[in-house]
Amino acid sequence: MTIAERKARETARRRAAADLVMSEMKAFGTEHGGRFLIFGSAAEDRMKFDSDLDVVVDFPAERELEAYDFVEDACRRQDLPADIHLKSTSSNGFLDRIRNHMVQVP
Repeated sequence: MTIAERKARETARRRAAADLVMSEMKAFGTEHGGRFLIFGSAAEDRMKFDSDLDVVVDFPAERELEAYDFVEDACRRQDLPADIHLKSTSSNGFLDRIRNHMVQVP
């Protein structure tokens, strides 16, 4: 198998893993009264072989860490690197930069 073929295979695996994790996040968010904001390559449909899943956790304070742990565990199960942020600790500048490039789950 060539390097290009290995990269293509890993890209497809990461896309499928991200789709599965986002599906799980949708169910979790609906059940627990919050949402996840996906940004970066997964939101813009440009994932590559080395992409991670970029997530902002937007839940009530009492559920925030549980939701963070949920995303971390879901990504670990899929062997998908994640970059997870809490909305409550994210700067307005950061949130403004990603606002037009994100997908809300659910």
